[in-house]
Amino acid sequence: MNINQLLTPEATFCSLKLSSKKKILEKVSETLAQSIDCPVEDIFESLFTREKLGSTALGHGIAIPHGRVKACQKATAVFILLDEPVDYDAPDNQPVDIIFAIMVPEQADNEQLRSLAEIAKILSDSTLVSQIRHAHCREALIEILVKASETIH
Repeated sequence: MNINQLLTPEATFCSLKLSSKKKILEKVSETLAQSIDCPVEDIFESLFTREKLGSTALGHGIAIPHGRVKACQKATAVFILLDEPVDYDAPDNQPVDIIFAIMVPEQADNEQLRSLAEIAKILSDSTLVSQIRHAHCREALIEILVKASETIH
């Protein structure tokens, strides 16, 4: 997986102020709609429907919301580092401040689904997560994520 193919600087946010899980999913949907020729409402519905099945929070302040939409041609991501953690129905009851959202095509292949697993693996590294939380700009966030994705290959 190449982070640069999934994530653009325009879809990377540092110290964003969002107050709820719903607001996070709305921001993710709006951002993805700019990359995917798809209505914001369809993207939000996909993400929200997936969340109803069970929270995509992993614990330790991290969530990986994901979904599928027909209009999506390739896996596309949004990365958000919040200025303050918010409740996200995490299994460990910890609020979330790191969100790596991904949208894949409706008929996603194994490679695209593998991206989800690789993101989870990257974000399971506590040293990397600490670096992310101390980043002060989107460029630093992207650099951290690109380096991390290169080390798992």
